[in-house]
Amino acid sequence: MTTTTIGYLFPHPRHGAISLAVPCEPCRAFHWHGAGTIDRPLHAPGDVTERLSHCPNGNEYSDIRISADPFRRAWMTPQRGRFSAAYRRHVDVTR
Repeated sequence: MTTTTIGYLFPHPRHGAISLAVPCEPCRAFHWHGAGTIDRPLHAPGDVTERLSHCPNGNEYSDIRISADPFRRAWMTPQRGRFSAAYRRHVDVTR
């Protein structure tokens, strides 16, 4: 059984980098992965990446699918100095 979670590409225009934002329900925050640069992105919407969960709090997904929806800061709300993303979480389980 493979658990796939949804991630969002987040460009940093000032730095020229792209990050992959992955909602984490146990942390009620996003985890960030490198995703290349604006000129040479490593991932595109629809891709399934090789990234694994690195959360010590029990988020056990084995794949990240890049959402076709753009990352929006409006999805994030301050909570205990972090950002809550639990309400944007989407998990598919395939057998």
